[in-house]
Amino acid sequence: MELPETALPRWEFGRGTVQKALLRFFRIAVAVAFNLIILLLLFGLGVEIVRSIWELAPSLVGAAPAWSFRNVVGRTLSLVVLLELLRAFVEYFQFDRIRLHVLLEAAAAFVLRELMLSLFDEKISGINVLIWSVAVVVLVLGRTVALLSPPLLGAAPKRTLPGTHPEEPGEKRQPAN
Repeated sequence: MELPETALPRWEFGRGTVQKALLRFFRIAVAVAFNLIILLLLFGLGVEIVRSIWELAPSLVGAAPAWSFRNVVGRTLSLVVLLELLRAFVEYFQFDRIRLHVLLEAAAAFVLRELMLSLFDEKISGINVLIWSVAVVVLVLGRTVALLSPPLLGAAPKRTLPGTHPEEPGEKRQPAN
């Protein structure tokens, strides 16, 4: 079977060896970058949790001025947004594609955080509450539609067993003897 022509140059040093090496390098580079991002997000999440507890502990004992309810809600909702972003990166890394419903969940968490903080600060008018509420409803509806509609055919995630390598397009697997 003949491979389809592409606009990319092919170097034929043994059936596309250079291209396979470049694709392998690209996959490794992406994996390293995503692992680094996930580690940084985990570190940021840990720092935020420790900082919140460190600042909240004296007010629980009564040794410091009490935290306002707004600060507690703000810190908690910031942690939720960080968790959703971390989940979005992990899902991308796991499935090799962006999952729309996960991104919409992170966006909804962020919009809800901003709405709640604006309400606690009393810096929001009636029409702005309506606009923010419509944004939340649109995000939730978008998430629901994303969950109900499957991905396009031919866009199946690359799932391989540990120790195996994904099959390159055009490669034919030899039967084991």
